[in-house]
Amino acid sequence: MGLRTHGMPITDHIRNKLSTVPHRPGVYLHKDRFGTVIYIGKARDLRKRVSQYFHPSRRMGWDLKFNALVDAIHDFDWHTVKNEAESLLLESRLIKEFQPRFNIDLKDDKRFLLLKVNLNDPIPRFTLTRLRKDDGCLYFGPFAHSGSVRRALTLMRRKFKLRGCRPLHPNESDYRHCLYGNLQHCTAPCIGNVTREEYLEQVRAGIGFLEGHTEELRSELESEMRKAAANLEFEKADRKSTRLNSSHTVISYAVFCLKKK
Repeated sequence: MGLRTHGMPITDHIRNKLSTVPHRPGVYLHKDRFGTVIYIGKARDLRKRVSQYFHPSRRMGWDLKFNALVDAIHDFDWHTVKNEAESLLLESRLIKEFQPRFNIDLKDDKRFLLLKVNLNDPIPRFTLTRLRKDDGCLYFGPFAHSGSVRRALTLMRRKFKLRGCRPLHPNESDYRHCLYGNLQHCTAPCIGNVTREEYLEQVRAGIGFLEGHTEELRSELESEMRKAAANLEFEKADRKSTRLNSSHTVISYAVFCLKKK
């Protein structure tokens, strides 16, 4: 049967399976003898991380709970991803789905930000939230990097002239105090500058952005960044680069989540 960890032998099945685990980032799922997922974790290097569960020499430093987990493992599976950010998101989604009894930290996704929009609102707007509800809204995410999604939301509002004000039914009185309107970052549907249908087209363009249709925007940002650098406006070029990187990060996460649904 081979090596032993505490009272449970490592089977030939486990040993052979360990030899096939790749040295890549991903998520692993430990299962008990009934095939039930009992623990889900993420790793930069799946081979190294999963193998650590079956090293007898390491057990002296483990607490009772971790020893109980290892004793209960009879099989495991894994999923490879492109990078650590994707592994974090996949780990969260799988824990939410399987509710493993040995996971305690990620049983909900409150720690991650989502973007949502309700197309049935009088004047829809994109907002950030940490809870996904069955409320008819469109949700994008969760996103592991809050700074990137906040910057991308600001970029999206400016690019597509979307409102960022809070009132559900903004009116002319709200417009007089509206920073977005005064800076012309919004087409101001609240005072009839555009019709609701015209504004919905802007919102749909924002949805397209979150679904990965970004070539035009990326080309525009890259052009502005090169122009600023050529004019020795290095701080401006750096800001453009940050926006570009943020948009790329958000789109990668959004498209990754859409593919996993």
